[in-house]
Amino acid sequence: MKVLVVDSSVLIIERLQNMLSETGTIENVYGAVSYKDAAELFNKIDFSVVLLDDNLPANRSIELLTLIKKTNNDMPVIVLANGIDHFTKLKYKVLGADQFFDKYHEFELIPGVINSLSSRTLTIQNYEQE
Repeated sequence: MKVLVVDSSVLIIERLQNMLSETGTIENVYGAVSYKDAAELFNKIDFSVVLLDDNLPANRSIELLTLIKKTNNDMPVIVLANGIDHFTKLKYKVLGADQFFDKYHEFELIPGVINSLSSRTLTIQNYEQE
C-alpha cells in the first residue's frame, strides 16, 4: 500500500510517515508540501490513499481533491484539518472526500483507518484472484 501525505507542514508529513511506517501494512509513505509536488507524485505513482491538508497554500486543496477524483474516483481521500466548519466539510464531501480528521484531536486515529483500508484492499484483491 502506497500513501501520499499532502500537507503544508513538513513536521506533519514526517510525523505521519513515522506513524504509518510502524503499522507494517504500508509499503511507502510519500510526502508533498504543495499542490505542484502532490500533482507530480500523483501522476507518477499509483497510490492507495491520499491524506490531504485542507489548508494548502493558495487554497489549492480543493483543486487537488478535484484532480485526484477526476483521475481516480475510487481513490480514498482523507482530509486533515485544524478544525473544519460545516460548510467547508460539505464542500469537500460533495467533491468526493471520504473522511475527515482533526489534526489536533484525532491525529492518532489515522494509522488505524489506513490499516482498515489496507485490510479491505487485501480482501478485495484475494477475492478477485479466486
